[in-house]
Amino acid sequence: MTKRTTQFYLLTLLFLLCTATTALAQRRVEGRVVDNETGETLPGVNLVTRNGTYAVTDEKGTYNLSITRGDSVTVSYVGYEPQTLPAFYLIDHHEIRLKTGAELREVVVTASIASARNAKAVGSKIDKVDVERLMDQGTGSNLADIIDGRIGGVQMFQSNGKVGMPIRFNMRSGATLSMDRDPIIYVDGVRYNNSHTSDINTSQDAMSSLNDLPLEDIASIDVIKGPAAAASYGAEAANGVIVITTKRRSSAAADGGNLTGTVKFTQGVNTLARRYTQFVNNDDINNFFVNGNITRLYANLSKRFSPGNQLYFSLDENHTAGIIPGNRDVRHALMAAYDVTQDKFGMNVSLRYINGSLSLPQTAQGKNDAIWNLMRTQKPWGYVSERTWRAQSWTYDNDRVIGQARLSYLLPGAVKVETLLGMDVNFIRGEYLLPYGYLLNTNDKGARNVSNRRNSTLNWDIKANRRFDLGGGWQTTLTLLSQIVRRYETVNTVSTSVFSGNVTQLSAASEKQVSESDFEQRTWGLYGEAFFNYRNTLFINAGLRRDASNLIGANVASIYYPSLSVSYNQQAFKWRAAYGESGRLPYPTDAHTAYALTGSSAYGPLVAPSTQGNPNIRPERMREIELGTDVNLKRHRIGLSLYGQFTSDAIIYVPLRSSLGWLGSRPENIGSVRGYGFELNWNGTVWENRSAGNALDLFVSVNGQTNEVTNTGGRTIENLPNVIKEGQPAYAFYYKKVEGARYDAKGVYKGAQESKEYEYLGKPFPTVNGAVGFELKLFHNLTLNARVNYAAGASVYNQSFYNVAGLGDNLKKREDLKAALAKETPGTDAYRATAEQLAHTERNRDNYIEKADFIRLSSLSVGYDFSSPVRRATNNVFKACRLMLSAQNLILITNYSGAEPQIEANGGTRQTRGIGSLSRDITNAPAPRSFTASLTIGF
Repeated sequence: MTKRTTQFYLLTLLFLLCTATTALAQRRVEGRVVDNETGETLPGVNLVTRNGTYAVTDEKGTYNLSITRGDSVTVSYVGYEPQTLPAFYLIDHHEIRLKTGAELREVVVTASIASARNAKAVGSKIDKVDVERLMDQGTGSNLADIIDGRIGGVQMFQSNGKVGMPIRFNMRSGATLSMDRDPIIYVDGVRYNNSHTSDINTSQDAMSSLNDLPLEDIASIDVIKGPAAAASYGAEAANGVIVITTKRRSSAAADGGNLTGTVKFTQGVNTLARRYTQFVNNDDINNFFVNGNITRLYANLSKRFSPGNQLYFSLDENHTAGIIPGNRDVRHALMAAYDVTQDKFGMNVSLRYINGSLSLPQTAQGKNDAIWNLMRTQKPWGYVSERTWRAQSWTYDNDRVIGQARLSYLLPGAVKVETLLGMDVNFIRGEYLLPYGYLLNTNDKGARNVSNRRNSTLNWDIKANRRFDLGGGWQTTLTLLSQIVRRYETVNTVSTSVFSGNVTQLSAASEKQVSESDFEQRTWGLYGEAFFNYRNTLFINAGLRRDASNLIGANVASIYYPSLSVSYNQQAFKWRAAYGESGRLPYPTDAHTAYALTGSSAYGPLVAPSTQGNPNIRPERMREIELGTDVNLKRHRIGLSLYGQFTSDAIIYVPLRSSLGWLGSRPENIGSVRGYGFELNWNGTVWENRSAGNALDLFVSVNGQTNEVTNTGGRTIENLPNVIKEGQPAYAFYYKKVEGARYDAKGVYKGAQESKEYEYLGKPFPTVNGAVGFELKLFHNLTLNARVNYAAGASVYNQSFYNVAGLGDNLKKREDLKAALAKETPGTDAYRATAEQLAHTERNRDNYIEKADFIRLSSLSVGYDFSSPVRRATNNVFKACRLMLSAQNLILITNYSGAEPQIEANGGTRQTRGIGSLSRDITNAPAPRSFTASLTIGF
């Protein structure tokens, strides 16, 4: 055990001892909860007091709860109307009767940056994910596993199969020319820095900052998918917003004022999901991959000192190894939170510390990388020896602190004021090492690169609101909010090589290169909102946000983003409409002209133009209209959303004339894109036997989307085979099409014949995608869960196979056809038939832009709840005990010839000046298959 780990556990033990205080005496009541019509007992009903004490009914529908006489208790159960009862009712009555027909008001979602509201009051579709419940079911190991397929209009997947890698987001129609497609992320009100780090790797192999959030610490996630809902977040919210709320109490039933907690231990393994069969020599590739162990330990504690006064503490220890040799992700996380509510005053503070170490071996996008050396030729390791590759190391060590303080007070006149200060500071040290004596290219004297990065984000929000009764059943709430966000990133890198021996001090190297860069963003937003409520049936919300930022051109004072939404509720039906505008900020160098030092003269330094900024540059603007309906019946919930997105002021980089003294390009707001889509979801209980504890719940989601570039200023912008072209989808695949084989005068095959004109060959985004899943409950305690994801209409540029076809001899279908052609006689029908097939394996891009439709069994889990016998055996010392077995990525059916249809070579490249590339498979590591077993104990 390292000194750092020892200190970590000592700190944890000290904190636990400090929080172990005596409990406040409360009165304990017992009773049962039944169906109002049938009288059947209801297991799994939640009873929560105003002070946060809660209990869950057992298989007989009985509960045991500690309360005080002046308290109140909220009783809720899926499919039933919630009730809030005074404590004295439970003291005097021992039976609670629930009525069927739960309404939309049960779910509270983040409606805007300024408010959280009941779902029935929100005019756009905001989806809420109960992460705590999904983790109890063993659903996933990262955010993509949790959200993908469960949220309409959102597709998420890891860009590479190694652990610790970034996640790609596809939000709704993708109607943008920008490569920056990630949503804004807030964690308990803190603006979270979700940028990726690739300081010592290529951009394809990057470290994801999202892995710093332990999933076990997340209570719920609200997903705001487009400007119609996200306009209040301003000039960076066109990609949507993800609002993460962390736990503030333990998963175990809070027993009055006693100290309660939960411990969860997980053990598992990552394995290669699909063995390679596409090559002549598959064995060397398949044997390269390894099994990676998974070990996680999570624990939390919560303590209530008095009504409205609570403390929460959690610890997360995660050791995960991937299927690539040497790929390991080790993270330690500590969180402490304190909440107090006393009369008119409220305070919430939290502090999270994460220490991580990620080993990220280079496997793709280069001749010295592992998978390319294994794929290219039948005899592997042609460019670099396996010995040298395994001797190298690529590691990132990071320390991160996330803090939050929120204060609220109710002023005279019923004006509520609230302020929040959030901080996210991350120190990342990267190191690459090639030991002395290992030959890489022409260097066998060693190399060492070290990077030091500091990412910091600060946000300060101040808001005030007041509700007014207007009479005639109308009420209005007026809100005014100010938000300041500052992001600052700085990185310095030292690259060294050629040492005199097995010494790796940077100062001992013969060749050195030093670089340093920084980036600062300052944004101030002012948001006003008027929310109208008519008899809790009709809701109207109008908002306006003004943003100013240092990334906007000097001649652009500020940007305004309006929003308007309407929601009308009629019994089980909700009708909604919303309009909103938001944006994407320019790239950091777009607004400012830069010059470079090119030497010196007798008169001083020589300065030459570097990049020409545009003082009139504005954020890309997206306007969105959304219409929808939600139906909430006794056992079925249906949601339908239709939306249109219209993007203007898209930034296009126009080449500059060198005769004017400038090189490169100048950013201009001349592009436009439009997109459309629909989102349909259904959740229903299709079978239920309450007395036996049996139920089957299903969910289905179907999402359709499309986009089209409508203006590029008359230019076609190329990063072939991706293009930005009027009339085509954004980042469409566009190239000459292979029409067949070419022959010489003697009928001998001479390669592929391409079309004269370029043609549309596919797009990076699916036309239709979604998920199907179920949850089966048997005998009160046994659960079985499964989720199947699917997508159709997307394409992937299989650049790894394209490269093997022209630079190697290991692609099986091509080598087989070449061997068959050699046996045939030129000019014969058999020869021509084989030649036509061979033409479609040549190193032409059209041959390797492939459909990537798929159906994937994403997760399967089975669990058993031993809580009742454990409570009896331990005299209620242990209140919960659950065993869960789960698996991810079990089965994949796809028409893509590569190992993984959900792949992205630009894993770490988000802020790219000019057009980048999307959906390229450049020898990416395939997604692994994972098996885990978890044991959870509550006390």
